[in-house]
Amino acid sequence: MLNNHFDVASNELREKYHIDIIKDVLLGKKDRVLLYGDVTNPTNIQLNLISGDLSLLGFESHDSLHFQDILAKFDHQNKYAEIAGKKEYFTYVTSALTRFNTETDITFPVSVNNNRIWLRINKYPLEKNPNICLFIMMNVTDLMNAEELIYEKTHKDSLTGLLNRYSFDYHYGLRHQWKNLHAIYMDLDDFKSINDKEGHAAGNEFLILFSHILKELESDYNRFYRLGGDEFVGLFFEDEKTVRHIAETIISKTKSIHSDKFHERVSVSIGIVKAIQAEDLIRKADEVLYKVKNAGKNHYLYEIEK
Repeated sequence: MLNNHFDVASNELREKYHIDIIKDVLLGKKDRVLLYGDVTNPTNIQLNLISGDLSLLGFESHDSLHFQDILAKFDHQNKYAEIAGKKEYFTYVTSALTRFNTETDITFPVSVNNNRIWLRINKYPLEKNPNICLFIMMNVTDLMNAEELIYEKTHKDSLTGLLNRYSFDYHYGLRHQWKNLHAIYMDLDDFKSINDKEGHAAGNEFLILFSHILKELESDYNRFYRLGGDEFVGLFFEDEKTVRHIAETIISKTKSIHSDKFHERVSVSIGIVKAIQAEDLIRKADEVLYKVKNAGKNHYLYEIEK
């Protein structure tokens, strides 16, 4: 029945509209590239061109493309990798692409000739021979550049550029059992005085300058988050000595913050808890913070989770 419909449609399109059902309908879209490859040996897959031009995807305009060349040009510098973790994001993409026995719809960036291009790849194993996969590739850079900007806005604080509470909840859920986890809870001392005496613009300027201090101390999975107002928290996976040094650096540099936009001096109080069970860790770090507040502010306290 399927072949009969195909033949009827093919004849009608050709005779009535002068349209070739293969070239003009199935292969006629100029915004995509079709390739096929034998995936019997996953370490050596050559993708052969069916239609389109590889230059659309940023590659050289050849008749074939090695599958590993796509992964080799994977661009780790994107907002999805920044939030998920570079290793995790790459693993997610490669895992999807290399499950050759299933259909895949995956979008990710590659860096080709110093240009970042977002590829959308649909992969289908053929029913007649599952060792042969069809790859449909599209350049969706314009769309994904806009999507990436939206993604960043939903995961970062709009004022400071630090990760926001949404990102914090996501990361804490993923990493709360990791080794050497420390929660670093921070609250600016008497920050209200800047807003009250010099206005919210001055207060915002201070928050931005404070966030610069925090960003300089971030690395890999060690990140700071703005929870709201003048409350910040860090999730750090370091030894006690390193975490204490980070706290001391934050306190020292915060006291040195200055700008023509405000004259009030503001310090910071920090509560640190090293995770053991990682149960209610943030609340516990908040409680340690308020011990600091009650003891005179402008210093830190380090505790091990009980």
